[in-house]
Amino acid sequence: MTNLHSFFITTFGCQMNVYDSNLIASMLEGAGLAQAANAEEADIILINTCSVRGGAEDRAYARIAGMRQYKKKKKHLVIVVVGCMAQNHKEHIFDELEHVNYVIGPDNYNRLTDVLLGDEYSGKHSLTEQGGHNNYTGQAAKLDNTISVNIAIMRGCNKKCAYCIVPSVRGKEESRSPEDIYKEIQGAVNQGIPEVVLLGQTVNSYNYHGHRFAALLRDINNIRGLKRIRFTSPHPKHCNDELIQVMTDCSNVCNHLHLPVQSGSNAILKKMRRLYTREEYITFIQNLRASIPRLGLTTDIITGFVGESQKDFEDTLSLVQEVRFDSAFMFSYSPREGTPAYSEKETLSEIEKGARLRQLITLQNTISAEKVREMIGMQETILLEGPSRQNKEELIGKTSCFKKVVVPGSKNLNPGELIKVKLVDVKGNTLIGNSIIASDN
Repeated sequence: MTNLHSFFITTFGCQMNVYDSNLIASMLEGAGLAQAANAEEADIILINTCSVRGGAEDRAYARIAGMRQYKKKKKHLVIVVVGCMAQNHKEHIFDELEHVNYVIGPDNYNRLTDVLLGDEYSGKHSLTEQGGHNNYTGQAAKLDNTISVNIAIMRGCNKKCAYCIVPSVRGKEESRSPEDIYKEIQGAVNQGIPEVVLLGQTVNSYNYHGHRFAALLRDINNIRGLKRIRFTSPHPKHCNDELIQVMTDCSNVCNHLHLPVQSGSNAILKKMRRLYTREEYITFIQNLRASIPRLGLTTDIITGFVGESQKDFEDTLSLVQEVRFDSAFMFSYSPREGTPAYSEKETLSEIEKGARLRQLITLQNTISAEKVREMIGMQETILLEGPSRQNKEELIGKTSCFKKVVVPGSKNLNPGELIKVKLVDVKGNTLIGNSIIASDN
């Protein structure tokens, strides 16, 4: 298709989708296409979609429906739906959105350039075959940030959580080779990127022919020029003493862990098929904090899951009180068609689920405020990210434990630098740093 010269990508959903959009951008640029500044200017519009919740799909459908206007103005425009919703709904998307040209699932992005620029595919096509994760070997994602970039180390998920649709749309786990990962990270570092975030649906289940996650972290820690390593999201089932040791030993691995707990009730954890108990989760956190006293800990929690009693909910509240997370993503349960729990009859009304969620949020917000104030008076090293949105005369950065800090701007300070500051106050959930002690200049 010789009249296709530019593309634009809209992304919904998680960090993995952001990474995939950058991977697609790299592929298309490699084929000679230019990335347009906006959808109106593009010859190809790609919408990278999310299926984690029904609301995410509804927003994607609405956004894609609104793109009919572009097709009316530009007859040769090609509209492509990619991502989890593409895999979930497949060719049925054409029934609702007749102006869409192609529907392409996550395991078929390597075929995009052939689809768009070749002669084999004309009209409407749905490419949603699964099992091609490693088709991306040797392909690095486009850098979309000068400070921190996402690097996928694996794709897919082997877990069977009762509420989650991800395994059916992302397929089975496949880990990338260590060499491929190191090459992509080194390429980012060579362009001045100081921080990488390792991605996987259950990132700590990484296993490439016996080379496991802890060993991978140790090797990445030795990459020259890399200043910080983060990873998300680990699964409690694969958290062990080896992970604690590597987080303790490796100076570039941040002392922050986002570890989804989902519920504090053993009965609900079992119904959710989470593969661990409340006691196992708490014991791991206690052991980790014993080795890393200034650990930042965040989590995901679902309230109102099918069958959740008042006692089950109180178990969640008590776990939150005992563990004291720094922050949490909190949701009330919503059934997802295609998941094991979908056929079960809900036991709570939306009003009851909403009330429990509000109670949980109130508790966690109180703890979050206390946790951030506990850091006043401490000295922390922050990675500068750039000017603060609220005050361009200030710079904002993050501590290793993932707390935001603003500091006075200075011509001697630049984004990407590590500086040590004293934390003197807090505004909202953002710490105020002053008295710059040292930098990595």
